Amino acid sequence: MNSNVFKWARIVLGLFLIVYALNQFLHFLPTSYGQMPEDSMYFIDAVAIYLPYLYIFEIIIGLLLVINKWTPFIVIVLFPLSVSFLIFNMTNNDISKFWPAIVVAFLNIFLLINNSKKYKPLFS
Repeated sequence: MNSNVFKWARIVLGLFLIVYALNQFLHFLPTSYGQMPEDSMYFIDAVAIYLPYLYIFEIIIGLLLVINKWTPFIVIVLFPLSVSFLIFNMTNNDISKFWPAIVVAFLNIFLLINNSKKYKPLFS
């Protein structure tokens, strides 16, 4: 496949992470978790103290993706975060609001497949 497609996928994913994380601090885009199940609200309350660190981590990951530093490593590190982001949004029972999680998971898997040759030594 064309390397420009992978380059733009990497840049879009990086920018998406940066904008999402900065929005959690600066509140320049409207966000709402909507009506969540009670267990989800308890989870958010329990991890709320760690969320600023997660958002700082997302900004760093996004910047590294945009400048193309350590991309294969960053994509592996991001994978558990994108899966948990996807699962959390799917359990909130509002299909119309979990499209960002689908985009992040799709781009992450797309970049994992692109870098799969670089992971062969890890799994051989």
